[in-house]
Amino acid sequence: MLPVERRQFILDELYKNKAVAVNELAQQLGVTTMTIRRDLQLLEDNGLVEKSHGGAVLTESLIKEATYHNRKLVRIQEKRQIAEAALPLIESSMSIYLDAGTTNYELAELIAKKRWDGLTVVTNDLAIAQVLMPAAGLDVIMLGGYVDEESGSTCGALATNMVRQMHFDLNFLGTQAVTPDWRVMTANAQKIDLKRACVEAADKTVLAADHSKFKKHKLHYIFDIWAMDVVISDYVLEPEEEKLFQEHNVTFIHV
Repeated sequence: MLPVERRQFILDELYKNKAVAVNELAQQLGVTTMTIRRDLQLLEDNGLVEKSHGGAVLTESLIKEATYHNRKLVRIQEKRQIAEAALPLIESSMSIYLDAGTTNYELAELIAKKRWDGLTVVTNDLAIAQVLMPAAGLDVIMLGGYVDEESGSTCGALATNMVRQMHFDLNFLGTQAVTPDWRVMTANAQKIDLKRACVEAADKTVLAADHSKFKKHKLHYIFDIWAMDVVISDYVLEPEEEKLFQEHNVTFIHV
């Protein structure tokens, strides 16, 4: 393993665990404790970690970044499968919206690997915008507004008003929770109007959510899941639930 790869491994461990021990890292990487201490010293010199007795912790400035990084790693395989199922819905010359979230981030990475001809992507997610900027044949529009530090995304009245002046062929939404009675919920009240505006602005809305989001509750109601046109998830529908989706003319794509 190259030194740069070793240091990235140390950072990844810190992102996951918030702290690392020199002896454990030496065993995991098959190097001496002296090598690990030199790596930690270099990372500290670059402002990435703070050395502690027998190890290191993340600097305060990276703790919020670590929270987002960890969310990306949780159920990563399911999120990638959902993204792979969503990608064929997108065609060149479309205007699409990518809602903030780690599942749509995976979709953005797939979009960035293809060559497009006139695709426009609107997003409120800072990380998604960064991933898409170098991609060939597409334009990226970043919504303005209040920046939610936890999710690294914009929301609030300014973002909502921008969306109300737009039209999307496809709207890819994420969610924190879908209740047992099929209400889509959020913990952040500033995101309610933005998500509703995105649905109103779109010809078709796709909800991308892994199974962990189902049969959960959050504080604020956004809309019923029946406002969606398509749901893509690894959640397994019961027969009576399948019937409900059919009755409401909502396509459920299981991955």
